[in-house]
Amino acid sequence: MTTVQRTETTTSGVVLLQAVASVLVVYSYLIGQNFDLGFIRTVLNRPLGLGEDFGPFALLLLLAASGYTAMSDRSSIKSRLVRTYLPAAVAVALAAIVVTLGAPIWNLPADSHTSPLAVVGNLALVSPLITGAPLLVPLAWVVLLQLIGIGAAALTNRFGVLVPIGQLVAVTVVVLLAPESRAAQVLVFYPLVVLGHLVALHRRGAVATWVATVVGVLGAVPVVVLNGVNEEFAKWWYPLASLIAALLFTVSVVFSGESADRLAAPAPVRWLAVHAIWFVVLVGVVGYPVLALFGGVG
Repeated sequence: MTTVQRTETTTSGVVLLQAVASVLVVYSYLIGQNFDLGFIRTVLNRPLGLGEDFGPFALLLLLAASGYTAMSDRSSIKSRLVRTYLPAAVAVALAAIVVTLGAPIWNLPADSHTSPLAVVGNLALVSPLITGAPLLVPLAWVVLLQLIGIGAAALTNRFGVLVPIGQLVAVTVVVLLAPESRAAQVLVFYPLVVLGHLVALHRRGAVATWVATVVGVLGAVPVVVLNGVNEEFAKWWYPLASLIAALLFTVSVVFSGESADRLAAPAPVRWLAVHAIWFVVLVGVVGYPVLALFGGVG
């Protein structure tokens, strides 16, 4: 057993990616869902291969960033789990209240979405893994993967690169055994969290470059496999989005320097980065009712 020495919690490059991802989440899941962005999709999204108005790409960046920061956060695991879970709990409770009052939210749920069992399932973050279960906060799965990543980071700090390898194998097994399940379509993005763990290990010199590279490449296996066997999943270019997100994240961490420090220094940038997960879970719960006040929900 080897205990890995911790270093800084984050870098300016990671802060910048989190801030940009916050903006892209609102752009994709609020603006993109309710306004005609055909021109931008034609000139940007299609040439770049990033579908759904950059939304999944933004979420992948946030997952990688969460894996990286989880490796170096010195606060207790309990406090980190509570801090990470809180936005999801608030969003689910708020969504149930908003729907009960008759206001629109992102997925325009039926009455079954606010049944006691459905609310409990959403609060427990098990609904994102159960095919057909009502979802009050469709993007709450991001919080679930971040929570798993926090526990896995503690193990990775103790046992090193064997933990990321084990996690990638587990995800691949789920994808192979149940490719049509909601669980597979959520867990397939977990390798981005593992990437954050790997980059943190490499940055502190706890794993050789070639090992980190090989394991990182293996992280692409689940999304490539699922893309090949699930026709609906294959429509959205997720392997390409995952590749671009992984490369951009790695470069942003490895080459984070003075320019990144200056760009990440302004308070608004850091505020966006710190509150990124709140944008993810609240965009459909708060954004849609506010947009509806101005007649913008389509």
